[in-house]
Amino acid sequence: MSPVVLTGFNTDIDHSGTTYHVQTEDKGRGNPMVESLVYTSGEILYSRRTPYDDLVEQDVDRETIATLMERQHRSIVDAVHSGGLARLTGKIEIAADDDTTITHREAEPVTSEEPSLDQVILDYLESQRDQAHLVLRASIEHDFAYGGLAPISVLAVDSIAQTPQAGVKVSVLFKSTGEPRRLVLAEGETGEDGTFSAEADMPAFADGTSAVVITAESDLGSSEMKHLVHK
Repeated sequence: MSPVVLTGFNTDIDHSGTTYHVQTEDKGRGNPMVESLVYTSGEILYSRRTPYDDLVEQDVDRETIATLMERQHRSIVDAVHSGGLARLTGKIEIAADDDTTITHREAEPVTSEEPSLDQVILDYLESQRDQAHLVLRASIEHDFAYGGLAPISVLAVDSIAQTPQAGVKVSVLFKSTGEPRRLVLAEGETGEDGTFSAEADMPAFADGTSAVVITAESDLGSSEMKHLVHK
């Protein structure tokens, strides 16, 4: 497996008047773990860590890890969408660095009959085991530099048969903590071979941290990937 740390996923979710941010990233081969965070207004509300030491030993390819990342990210996003975060047992998770066990600090008490977010996610994964969903993969090594012209090429497939998906809507957004904060770089649909290609004129560097977020949507659901922009 390549030691390169994979680009993660970021999704903003509006639920009951609150915007939640779900972030999933690969910690890299030196610390083989996929970590997802749910936070709002700078406060981490939930975290999940999934180690993949066994996959490192099997020397699997990057696509396998990317699929693991996407499945975990998707499960948490869907759980938050369905109100699962509100059913978390009134607690905030605190996970030790060397321990994947979930612990919590007390917040508001709720009845024991209400399922925790962990159970919501596990139930979702079980229900989705044999259902295809949309997977977005990079067809090239993307490199996004401020002020440059960046080629973009992605492939949309279904998660089970890996069949290329035509007519998938794709949007490429520039998001930044500086200015401009949000800019559409490209939009379109995948062709018959499931690919979408474009070129993006990257804004010049102003300040802050920026990322390019590529999002795909179809009847199979949505999928996204994120790349940081560098100088």
